[in-house]
Amino acid sequence: MSGPLNRLLEHVLEGEPEVGDEVDAIFRRAARLRRRRTQAVLLAGVGTAGLIVALGYLLTATLLNSPPATVSTGTADVVAATPPPLPSEAPAPARDGVLAVVEPLVKGRQLEIVPASERRGDGWREYGVADAQGRSRGTIQVAVFDVRKNWCFPVAADPDACARTDHAGGMEYVRYDDVSDADRQVRQTIARRIDGRRALAVLAAGAQNAGAQRGKPALTGAQVEQVATDERVLDAFGKAENCDDGCPAFATPVEGD
Repeated sequence: MSGPLNRLLEHVLEGEPEVGDEVDAIFRRAARLRRRRTQAVLLAGVGTAGLIVALGYLLTATLLNSPPATVSTGTADVVAATPPPLPSEAPAPARDGVLAVVEPLVKGRQLEIVPASERRGDGWREYGVADAQGRSRGTIQVAVFDVRKNWCFPVAADPDACARTDHAGGMEYVRYDDVSDADRQVRQTIARRIDGRRALAVLAAGAQNAGAQRGKPALTGAQVEQVATDERVLDAFGKAENCDDGCPAFATPVEGD
């Protein structure tokens, strides 16, 4: 470098540190910057980790403190959860109150009410009876009639007379048994509540043209009387029922109003 140029540049560097010191200063400054960046990254990592821990704690505490799910036993829930009944689950029809009294007596004589033999109408019931071999043993007929308050029990030999009654509990009755005809053996009782307005007729008839054994009625006279004086049988008929149209033919008719 020429002398004039040296003299021109020597004033430019006045006040500047020595070149060696400046290089060290630059490296020291770079080291400080690296340390700051490292500290910032570490602090950011620590903060992120702390945030994750805090969120995890809050989530765990919330789940642990939540009440467990329960199954309500309220009526509304039960109804909503209960499936509709199947057709096979439909309630059974009400049992025939007359048959409930008659059937045990029939079975006690080693006989059976024939399945599906029941015939019924307004104010009357009829049941077929068979023995253990399935042979007919006749029928049992039960009917209810409306009668006048001063109505009296009939007398077969005298339509204008009134039969003298017997009593059983709150019922009065008359028996009309006739087994003289082997072809038409019947045992019948007519009964009513004392001072009542409904008369109940019960008749057991043997099989016709079937011989003396099978011609016997399925119930004895005492059993027919038992059925007729059982107030459950009278109550088994509806209050509006009255044996009128299609009523079975009784050996001793009951004339109502």
